[in-house]
Amino acid sequence: MSKKRLHQALSIGKLLLGVALLTLLLLWDDNAQRLWSLIRSIRLEWIFALLVLGMGLNWISCLKWRIFLTERGITVSMPRLLGLYLVGKFFSNFMPSMIGGDLTRTYLLGRQINSQSQSFASVFMERFTGLVALILLAIFFSLLNPDLLGEPKIGIAIVVISVTFIVGIVVLLNQGFVEWAGKKFGFIPFATVFFGSIHKVQKDILYFKHKYKVLSKGMAYSFGFHFLASINVYLCCVAINIYPSFLDIAVITPVILLLNIVPVSPNNIGWWEWTFSFLLVEAGTGTAEGLAVGLILRAMTMAFSLVGGALFLFEKLSGKEGAVNCR
Repeated sequence: MSKKRLHQALSIGKLLLGVALLTLLLLWDDNAQRLWSLIRSIRLEWIFALLVLGMGLNWISCLKWRIFLTERGITVSMPRLLGLYLVGKFFSNFMPSMIGGDLTRTYLLGRQINSQSQSFASVFMERFTGLVALILLAIFFSLLNPDLLGEPKIGIAIVVISVTFIVGIVVLLNQGFVEWAGKKFGFIPFATVFFGSIHKVQKDILYFKHKYKVLSKGMAYSFGFHFLASINVYLCCVAINIYPSFLDIAVITPVILLLNIVPVSPNNIGWWEWTFSFLLVEAGTGTAEGLAVGLILRAMTMAFSLVGGALFLFEKLSGKEGAVNCR
């Protein structure tokens, strides 16, 4: 089987898995009927509140992104960064899995500032600080609520993902390893160019290694983002007349977000809803209520993604690249 066909088979397999997970959830214990009743009970003011909070979360991410650009002497307006961020969401949610949202905004910004490596480094640092904060918050709130930490599916998830993250970062940022790999596989066509690009990106990422003030600001924004993310999940519960403990939600939300880093299916269809359905049970909800929360949050993400798609289409039709001032 050729690589192309193998990739297509894997993509189709992942899509079928996601659809199967979602179908099972809907058929499980009459969840479909209960879900419909829950969704119908949501009032418009709650939808508006969730949209406002969702926009706030996007704005915070862009504020953090801008910190790492500004440190390199690159000035980009907040509306432009927000537009790129939403365009990235569109590509993540509506385009083929090979076209990632982060890669899209990296490319578009890199084209403006004439440096793909610096653009990638800024996106990487925005994601990196967010993931570190996510892991720390998961551990912190779990220690505040040890009963939930004792649940195998929560405790094991935190440990496995944390260790995998640490190992991955060590390998990615190890310049000696990249230099060794470049020499070892230099005989392969384009390998020298590939590892040369990786080395350049490493240098731009490691530029922030001792920038403690910038890193502290990035972490502060990340903690704020994930705290608001927990509030977002809590408000979704309240919107369907479920009132769990906020501390339980604060423990479970980081674990759900960590689990959804794993690309189980395209856009994690099914897997996203599955994690909400079975982890929110630990906060006292039912599987139908967890499914409703997951679907509401997905709908909010889709709404912002469509805005990103409209912005991208407008830019392509108008031929505008977006104003950017690089000093």
